[in-house]
Amino acid sequence: MSERHLVVVGGGITGLAAAWEASAHDGVRVTVLEASDRAGGKLRTSAMTLDDGTELRIDEGADAFLARVPDAVRLCHELGLGDELTQPAIGRAKVFSGGALKFLPEDTVLGVPTDMDALAASGILSEDGLLAARGELERTGPRPHGDIAIGTFLAEHYGSELVDRVVGPLIGGINAGDIDELSMDAVTPQLAAAAADGGSMTTALAARRPSAPEVGPVFHAVLGGSGRLVEALVEALLERGVELRLDAQLRQLRHGGDRWELIVGHRTDTEPPGSGTELLSDDANLLDTHTEMLDADAVVLATPAPDAATLLETLCHAAASELAAMTHSAVALATLVYRAEDVPTPMDASGFLVPRTEGLLLTAASWGSSKWAHWNDGHHVVLRVSAGRTGDERQMSMDDHQLLDALRSDLATTMGISEAPVATRIARWPLGFTQYTVGHLDRVDRIDAALAIDCPTIALAGAAYRGLGIPACIRQGREAARHLLLR
Repeated sequence: MSERHLVVVGGGITGLAAAWEASAHDGVRVTVLEASDRAGGKLRTSAMTLDDGTELRIDEGADAFLARVPDAVRLCHELGLGDELTQPAIGRAKVFSGGALKFLPEDTVLGVPTDMDALAASGILSEDGLLAARGELERTGPRPHGDIAIGTFLAEHYGSELVDRVVGPLIGGINAGDIDELSMDAVTPQLAAAAADGGSMTTALAARRPSAPEVGPVFHAVLGGSGRLVEALVEALLERGVELRLDAQLRQLRHGGDRWELIVGHRTDTEPPGSGTELLSDDANLLDTHTEMLDADAVVLATPAPDAATLLETLCHAAASELAAMTHSAVALATLVYRAEDVPTPMDASGFLVPRTEGLLLTAASWGSSKWAHWNDGHHVVLRVSAGRTGDERQMSMDDHQLLDALRSDLATTMGISEAPVATRIARWPLGFTQYTVGHLDRVDRIDAALAIDCPTIALAGAAYRGLGIPACIRQGREAARHLLLR
């Protein structure tokens, strides 16, 4: 059997996972094309220099992954990183409500209460809000038909106050979205399963809770940051003979008989690859690049949905149209490091969320030095502060100085911090989060069905489709590679 060539487009964690899976198969040559000058996508860890001259390596994007979803943990062990896994030093989070930071209630499923007394003890809801939530226990009625918006459904059951102050900040914060638009099936399958019982959600969720407490951490992180996972994965891929090309942007994907032809643009300061490629002349759209043509037996597109839509427009119009219809929220993540004595708030939580109803630019603050022991030097407080969500992209019109000033003002409001930070950094993600709106999974099914007809040797994978987190992206990358190689 002749060697098969798989090209993975996109060198984020999804694309790297696809390459890892494919490179384990005999008779497969793997090439990864990454348009930027580094692999890892939104997984990035860099050093911040503090006022005492020391450095802390702090994640610019995701800093953890679910421990009970096996894909990321399994990959870490395959890469020999098992001994470098750690877990949060503190678990509970707070919400800024009514001018104060309050602990989120215990005994909830994604903010939906299973214990009304615990909800009352949190002090987040008013008496009227508690009365509306308690009334859910008497709820009767049929199960919903089809996919539904999370916020609309829960407001009907529990009242708008619980949704605005607890569920919205939690689920909306994780997804940088509006839960009145987000799909229950795609975003919160646990809630969808309970809703399918009909009647009281509280009763259905309580019945599903395990009789014994779950053992083990909820989250893991890699010591050295998520960038350490990327570094180890890239090193292992290179050892397996995978070709990783940086500054290599796929410009066009076209049929080449029973194979694919890929027109790849390279920056002019990057030397073209070695032998075996056909160099093409620059055209008007590629004035700053040289180009080459590759061929492939199969292609994994692990790119943002808009890029995939452009590449597939002439190959599978139905899939491209569905991809182009997806919406995204832009986010910014600012890291601010303070002297410990300049932070008056007790650092007794993993961080806090901010409801939309508070009107702040700040959507969430992760108390990194409380959450992760390896970020706590005993002298500084590390805050990772988020801005941006569906319907509120004010940060996009601000430069970095304006954004920092606005976020510091919000930190003064929420945490009472008046002193200046000793170090700051801003990371911006214009296509930060694909919005899994109502009907999202049906849309992804239609995309897959269209590709199966028009382009059966192309697969899509990534955070735009069937899960946002690191484990979901790893799973999708590996599944895409297996799907193509086992055809």
